[in-house]
Amino acid sequence: MGLAQREIETAGISTICLSNVAELTASVGAPRVAAIEHPFGQNMGPAGDSQTQMAVLRATLRALEAIKEPGTVVHLPFEWPENLDDGDLDEPTPIADYLLKHPFQVTKLIRRKIPDA
Repeated sequence: MGLAQREIETAGISTICLSNVAELTASVGAPRVAAIEHPFGQNMGPAGDSQTQMAVLRATLRALEAIKEPGTVVHLPFEWPENLDDGDLDEPTPIADYLLKHPFQVTKLIRRKIPDA
């Protein structure tokens, strides 16, 4: 995503990425990152919870407006509701775990090359 964002930014359009792995997202050069502590695949909020989803969208757009310097990560003030069953998310998925430990391998994945084990 960071590569696409940088290209869009060269055209004069500001971008932001909503990420639950903000450090990894920033490491691939995303100009602006809104960090959120939500499970993978549910960055905007729980399914069917349009109120939370709209709040996350608005907070992300406010962060886009507020960030003046590229390379900035802003942590959004949202927490995942503890009463929701989020499945087996106590441990990251294998690919997420690998990339958190080896962020430099992201470029190989972007180039469609399988990283070394």
